[in-house]
Amino acid sequence: MTTEQSHKAEKSFPRAGVAQDGWSTEDEATATCYCGAVQLVLVKPLRETGNPKTLTNGQQPLKKPGFAFSFVCHCSDCRKITASMFTTGIVVLNSHLKHNRGEENLKQF
Repeated sequence: MTTEQSHKAEKSFPRAGVAQDGWSTEDEATATCYCGAVQLVLVKPLRETGNPKTLTNGQQPLKKPGFAFSFVCHCSDCRKITASMFTTGIVVLNSHLKHNRGEENLKQF
C-alpha cells in the first residue's frame, strides 16, 4: 500500500476515547477535547494571588459561581462525533479552569 493509499484509508475523525487519562475528585475534574490534544481541569476557585496550583475552599465548578450554563447540541458534527441524536456540554468560567496540556493548540476566532 502506498503512502497516498494509507492516508486515504484513515478515518476523518479519531476514534472515541483517544485520551484515557482524565480524572474526577472532590476538588477537580478534567475535560479533554475529542482528539486528546487539549485537557482542562475544572477546579474550585483560585486564590486572589493568581497561583493556579493553590485552591481555596470555594464551590465546585458545576455550581455557581463557576458554572455559567449548560447546553444541548444537535448539529451534524456533534451527531457524527457522538453517534447519537444530540450531545450535551457545559460552560465554566475561566477562573475555574487551569490548562493541563495543549493550551498552545487553542485558537480564538
